Amino acid sequence: MFKEIFDVVDEEDNVIGKASRKECHEKGLIHRSVMFFIFDEEKRVFVTKRTQNKDFFPGYLSIVLGGHVNSRESYEDAAIREIAEETGLKQKPFFMESFKKRIPEEKENVRVYGVVASGEIILNYHELKHGKFLSLKELEKKLKKENFLPETEILLPILRRYLS
Repeated sequence: MFKEIFDVVDEEDNVIGKASRKECHEKGLIHRSVMFFIFDEEKRVFVTKRTQNKDFFPGYLSIVLGGHVNSRESYEDAAIREIAEETGLKQKPFFMESFKKRIPEEKENVRVYGVVASGEIILNYHELKHGKFLSLKELEKKLKKENFLPETEILLPILRRYLS
């Protein structure tokens, strides 16, 4: 199996070393990741349900997809790679905002992108059970009833700013 190696960074996102995925998560090392919203032509957002075999928060809903930035990979290149791997989409993403994710399970510097889907979304069924486009109003109702990833509280204002 391929061993993922990430750049370990400081609070200002300067590279200070390298570590495996496992080391980053076990030792709470700050590393980089990308997240991306998928929109349709009607500006609805794609909401997915994670499979039960995910390391963190299995079965939870998410308003973004994403992944880690490999060592010596740019954020944008990671976003393009992750979009293709997780959805089959080939569109170039647009940058939206950055934030620092600091939860017990993971410490990441995150860049958030958006992509407008043109073509069929082909989900990676090892990671995602299913997905569907929802309007902001539909999403707001679902947020009250179901479990969403913890970073949703940070991502929701980014989504609202984009849609307004």
